[in-house]
Amino acid sequence: MNLVAVPAIHYSCEALTTITGACFEGYRVPFSLPPDVFAQRFLAEGLSLVDSCVWLAGDTPAAVALIARRGDCARLAAFAICPPFRGQGVGRQILPPLMAGLRAKGVRQMWLEVMSDNHAGIALYHALGFATVQPLFGYQGCEDVAEENGTLQARDPLEVVRSAISECHDRLPWQVDPLTAVSLPARAFEYRKHAYALVSTLGGKPLLRFIYVESEYRRKGFACELLQALNQHFPALGTTVAVPERFSSLFQRAGYATMAISQYEMKAEL
Repeated sequence: MNLVAVPAIHYSCEALTTITGACFEGYRVPFSLPPDVFAQRFLAEGLSLVDSCVWLAGDTPAAVALIARRGDCARLAAFAICPPFRGQGVGRQILPPLMAGLRAKGVRQMWLEVMSDNHAGIALYHALGFATVQPLFGYQGCEDVAEENGTLQARDPLEVVRSAISECHDRLPWQVDPLTAVSLPARAFEYRKHAYALVSTLGGKPLLRFIYVESEYRRKGFACELLQALNQHFPALGTTVAVPERFSSLFQRAGYATMAISQYEMKAEL
């Protein structure tokens, strides 16, 4: 199939949002962000319009890939093929040149997330050299909870992000890494002087981005209590579907339910 690759920088934010939404038509999780939320979300994740791409069949968009960059790592933040072009090997045709171009620009690792029940997508990424790193989950707090008792204290979001970056010694999935929250509209909180949280307010809906506890106060119940206080402050508070499986017991102890959808985080060495 003759497809022409066009860097996303040639499109307006409104056009790129429309194209991305059309390519995701019929997917289990539809893409329906307004342009302003699209811009804030993906720019916070490190969207590179130079590296992102739209593929055209004539004048018709056939596929889109949104690429985020951070150091010598890249992330396939979104990839979708429009319905008329699916099932024709388009992914195997267009992704290898995209990955080769990133490698030529100094990218050494490429990351992505894929729905755990997207068997065709998982097979495609395995064929392209990606390996599964870990399963990722999302969590939802209770709607009917007691009123928060004032234990949460508002803090400067940027200060909390800076502290979280210094406290975080393990690599985290892209969306829950504190680096992603630097430019998001958000509220930050302190709990009992040693635990902190950042809640995104992008699009008007609170979304928990990350929590952290100062190293010397870990394994003392602070994280669980903080999650409970956040759920009381924001009833039915949810997370992104990007929380590593090793945190499952923490969220369960805090009374959060596991969301029905899950993902795999995958990585390729370029």
